[in-house]
Amino acid sequence: MVTWWILNSLAKEIYDSVEYVSNSAELWRELEDRYDQTNGAKLYQIQKEINDLAQGSLDITAYYTRMKRLWEELSTLSAKSQCSCNCTCGAKETMHKAEQDRRLIQFLMGLNEVYTIVRGSILMMKPLPSMAQAFSLLVQEEKQREFKPNNHLNLNSTSLHVNANPQHQGSFGTRSFRTNYTVNNGNKGRPFCDYCKKPGHTKEKCYKLHGYPQGNCYNNQNFNRGSA
Repeated sequence: MVTWWILNSLAKEIYDSVEYVSNSAELWRELEDRYDQTNGAKLYQIQKEINDLAQGSLDITAYYTRMKRLWEELSTLSAKSQCSCNCTCGAKETMHKAEQDRRLIQFLMGLNEVYTIVRGSILMMKPLPSMAQAFSLLVQEEKQREFKPNNHLNLNSTSLHVNANPQHQGSFGTRSFRTNYTVNNGNKGRPFCDYCKKPGHTKEKCYKLHGYPQGNCYNNQNFNRGSA
């Protein structure tokens, strides 16, 4: 049964090479001799990926998740080099803290330049914070940056609205502009009197300047006023 469990967990290429092993103990030793050795090429590949990894277009969470996965994969490959004994002198905790600080520095080095200020604040802490604490600070900074462009855009939109609103140009100037615009547009192509400032006739035919025709009601009114 144990042999069957192991065989079912193997890739087909590996399965074909150990299919006829007699028992589970022998099968396990065969696999251990083949694959339970530190792969220098694999270590090099993972370490290079860690060194080359940068945030780029990733958000803080995605960047941290990718970096953490590489760290865990590296730790798995070098598990046999880690000390498993009970330490009473504190050296084990010191080494662990040094490793965590090294990972924190690697993580901060790959951040985009917009996080320069918060990165400097983290590096000024003594002792350096844990990865969880640094991650929390960076996520808060990221959320604040998400709101800033919207607020800035709203302010600009408000400013443009105020400048475009004719009420802010002064009521008198606005009315004058609208009146002139209406008169000029409405009288386009029609004669205009320079004396009475009315459209529909010229100065040479202006009744107010030359007098109204005989029998016109305006003449009767003017005559009655003169008689009075």
